Amino acid sequence: MRTKLLIAILVCSLAGIATAPGREPIRKGDVAAVPLRGEVAPSMLAFLRRAVKTAESNEASAIVFEMNTYGGRLDTAADIVNALNQTKIPTYTFINTNAGSAGAIIAIATQHIFMAPVSAIGAAAPILPTGEDLPSTAKEKTISYWSALIRGSAIKNGHNPDIAEAFMNKDKEVKIGDRVVHPKGAVLTLNAQEATEQINGKPLLVEGIADSI
Repeated sequence: MRTKLLIAILVCSLAGIATAPGREPIRKGDVAAVPLRGEVAPSMLAFLRRAVKTAESNEASAIVFEMNTYGGRLDTAADIVNALNQTKIPTYTFINTNAGSAGAIIAIATQHIFMAPVSAIGAAAPILPTGEDLPSTAKEKTISYWSALIRGSAIKNGHNPDIAEAFMNKDKEVKIGDRVVHPKGAVLTLNAQEATEQINGKPLLVEGIADSI
């Protein structure tokens, strides 16, 4: 019930998309809906920065990022994470339907995450642009750096840092209490039902499932 109520509040408050033509401008107290679709690339970063600036300057009450991406450039994801972690208003990600690879890293940098019923988040292990694995030394250094970054982002935004790291590092075991939620051996990917599972009274990662924003 709480999840449905939150989504309903967001929908009722929505007055316009920050950068969409033909929509009313954002007014004080509105919730800005911002689509993040396609490859994580510099164009997405520029779009997001404009949207966040517009939302902040017009005193929006929150920003909802509607995400559907299989990932993209890690350097761009790092810049997006930095921008989101400096945002002064509450941030939400609604995964509809993919938050793969760099998309998972970006979602972790928002304070609240919701997912469509058929959706997924994770599989953020770094690879070459060709899709091949990084050389072993470079891979170890890259995973070490990005694991630290994604853990810090998760902690700042109230998410489980072990879950976040397991998206990137196949050697990361996730244990909550006495239960092994994810064993070593593969990078973690969660569907909506897995991500919302309640463990010790808290969702594993995602606050709720919704059909749309």
